Amino acid sequence: MPVELRPDWELAFQNSPYWLRFEGSEGNPSSKQSYVTMFTRSYDRARTLTRALFGETPPISILAADPDPARILGAERHGWQTGSAWQHLEELLRHSTENAIASWSGFFWPMDREDEEAEKSQHRALQLSWDQTDVLLWNQIAADMGVSPQAPVQSKLLDPTRGLMLHAYDDRGLDIIALGGGQLDTLYREYNNWLLDYDRERMKAIFEG
Repeated sequence: MPVELRPDWELAFQNSPYWLRFEGSEGNPSSKQSYVTMFTRSYDRARTLTRALFGETPPISILAADPDPARILGAERHGWQTGSAWQHLEELLRHSTENAIASWSGFFWPMDREDEEAEKSQHRALQLSWDQTDVLLWNQIAADMGVSPQAPVQSKLLDPTRGLMLHAYDDRGLDIIALGGGQLDTLYREYNNWLLDYDRERMKAIFEG
């Protein structure tokens, strides 16, 4: 079933059992893993998995802009005291976000629908190039590590026709969800060593059961 680009587009994915969780970095630096290694390993894995999932055609990018970038921790360091989140992203992408396929107001994190104090973001769905998609992956992974450049925008990647979604949430890892069975079997086998250990039993039951 094709996914419609609207505020509740992610609900179908929430209820799907076909969910893979991949590890990025270990989440903390050690003598064996510096911050540089944490970032580069996470970024390399995200790029590899994104291309393995979506193939030759870049996915639709679902973007959510922070309503007030100036209030974000580190805004002064990043230069977000003035200008909108979209302007900062366009500077990073070297591409306009105005010609969106669709736009809406909604929550980036689905669980925020149950929080009366949660604030909605302005969303835009764009068809970007692979190079621009890589910039979005960089932005996601860099967010909690203080890596620059950054823009105050969150992103998820979607193939609405095949019902595939990827979310690189930060340097720790990413989630891949399919609406139909059999679509992630190859990823499960070929990148099994990258799967998040604490969720392996659930994934094994779904993809090997």
